[in-house]
Amino acid sequence: MSLFNRILSSIGIGSAKVDTVLQGNRFAPGETIDAVVNITGGKTEQDIGGLYFSLYCSYKATVEVRDEEGETGESEITKTLLLDKFKLSDPFVIGPKEEKDIPLSFTLPLHTPLTLGKTKVLMKTGLDIKKAIDSEDKDYVEVVPNALVGSLFDALQEMGFRLMTADCETASSKTQPLIQEFEFMPFSGPFRSKLDELEVICFPKEDCVEVLMETDRKARGFIGFIMEALDRDETRVKFTFCSDDIPGLTDRLYEIIDKQGG
Repeated sequence: MSLFNRILSSIGIGSAKVDTVLQGNRFAPGETIDAVVNITGGKTEQDIGGLYFSLYCSYKATVEVRDEEGETGESEITKTLLLDKFKLSDPFVIGPKEEKDIPLSFTLPLHTPLTLGKTKVLMKTGLDIKKAIDSEDKDYVEVVPNALVGSLFDALQEMGFRLMTADCETASSKTQPLIQEFEFMPFSGPFRSKLDELEVICFPKEDCVEVLMETDRKARGFIGFIMEALDRDETRVKFTFCSDDIPGLTDRLYEIIDKQGG
């Protein structure tokens, strides 16, 4: 019976299991996440090569496709990117039905994208089981803006902008492997009749946020129409703000957007 159980465990039946219990499910980039990893032994004693943790994010990718007639084109697909990984424990042995609790504490990377639109953030906690199929636990988490990015969104909303889309794409930077673009539209306020949309990309730092903003002006008359047709109605600007700048952020944003042709 013992040999039979070992065979079953080697293919994942009656093997050790892992379950990660998070202290909450909504987190902001830069925030510390605390959890407890519960490990329960299976039907037989097993050697565990280690306990590992990884953080993934989905993003939009453009790929080349070919139709039945041989014509090439582009299509968007969803892919997954590894944001962070580390080992939680050294090798150990777990007995039948034995229970172990291992604390987990880590900082959500500042470049973690927000879970808006189709963007998903997934945590995986896994057991490296020698001579058997590894066991892992998957947890989707909600990533919300931190205080700085949240203040930027609040200021834009105060001016009548509404967030419409948020898309992630890969970037070549090692410190920021993903770029998340937020598209706002003015539904009320001073820029409703002046702008078509406002596109924002945030590059969070420890105490500040670098913002790349692009304004898309509404066409005004024949000249405005020509500029729009030639894609010359978009203006880009880069600026940085820190925690001390939050009280005056709305006024500063108004000046920046108005100066760019709003």
